[in-house]
Amino acid sequence: MFSRKIIRFLPAIMVLPVWLTIGLREDLLGSSFETYYPMTVAMIFGSMIAGSTPIGGGVIGFPVSVLLIGFTANQGRDFSLMIQSVGMTGASFLIFFDKFNLMMKYGDLVGTSVIFSLFGLVIGFKISIAPFVVMCIYTSTTAAFAIVLAYVDECLQKGDDEETFHSNEENSRSDSIGTEPKEQRDATRAEDIEEQRNDTIVTPEDQACTSKRDSTIDFILLAFFSLFGGIVSSQIGTGADITFYAFGSLIHNSRKYNKKMNGIDLTAASIVIMTSTSIFGTILRVSTTGTNAPTTEVYEALIASACIVIIGAPLGALFLSESNKNRLKILFYVLAFVQIVTFGIIKVKRNVLAWSMIGGFLAFICLSIAVMDCLVFKTNFGGTLSCIKNRKQCNTIIS
Repeated sequence: MFSRKIIRFLPAIMVLPVWLTIGLREDLLGSSFETYYPMTVAMIFGSMIAGSTPIGGGVIGFPVSVLLIGFTANQGRDFSLMIQSVGMTGASFLIFFDKFNLMMKYGDLVGTSVIFSLFGLVIGFKISIAPFVVMCIYTSTTAAFAIVLAYVDECLQKGDDEETFHSNEENSRSDSIGTEPKEQRDATRAEDIEEQRNDTIVTPEDQACTSKRDSTIDFILLAFFSLFGGIVSSQIGTGADITFYAFGSLIHNSRKYNKKMNGIDLTAASIVIMTSTSIFGTILRVSTTGTNAPTTEVYEALIASACIVIIGAPLGALFLSESNKNRLKILFYVLAFVQIVTFGIIKVKRNVLAWSMIGGFLAFICLSIAVMDCLVFKTNFGGTLSCIKNRKQCNTIIS
């Protein structure tokens, strides 16, 4: 049992000696901590968030490095990718160690998302965007994901729970009604069940056709979401994890014939995806030469924080349980609110165009969710209409 606990932190055991050797050899430990101690403190929380929520540590590293330390947007992006490639690797190792069946069940989704995220990353590195616009993208993306997460948690999941509760309640109530003779009630109920079965029967051919169509549409949407997430990651250092979580919550779980992913599995899969994206992005950035190469300041900030995240991220992954899910979501909501207020005060100020961009994007996200709620989640694609139908049919039986 003790050796199993030690193996969970094997990446930390391997990384810390390398970190210490490089720091001492290059004489960077003292100067790095002296200059970038705010980043060290911030990444204590950032690493825990990276290992336990569907957002990377870049959600802390990017704003702190840009708004507090004074990095440029590119430096903040480079730091976020590098620090996530360290910490989230430790978290992913722990996820594979404790949740090995996750890849067995959803390996095709994760693999597809990783591939298209990497394509998006390469494309994004070729795109030159003004630093201020990058900050707007970061703020908008984080706030939009907070909206998506709140919708999934407060509307979809609670709606399903309420429908299940009312359905069970009404079934129990129908069993307790005894105004008719037992034989008559049984005969009436049998007729209603048979009628319901005839109305809702789905042939294997219809099911196969629907499943194949949904799979094709889902693949295209997953590719689009992942490509977009990779492009966003190339600019702010995080994003591939957020877009996968949004896809899994709003698209994948809406299909009747898909194997549903709960919040814990979605979070774990998003961590693995962002880990792969961060490692690949770090390799691309470190191998870059010339004026576009990562600066010395980025490496010093990395030295000051690597020893924290390689331990903090796996510890955060240990919080991936149902009992801690609500605490983690509340923490994310608070962070999303704080970062948009901070960015608005420090950077946006009275820039009407910037506020219009952010507000327009968030309005588009809200409108998209409203449209999907009407067209998808309240149809037979896996939404609540089937539950509502069952409730009406149950009421008919009772009456």
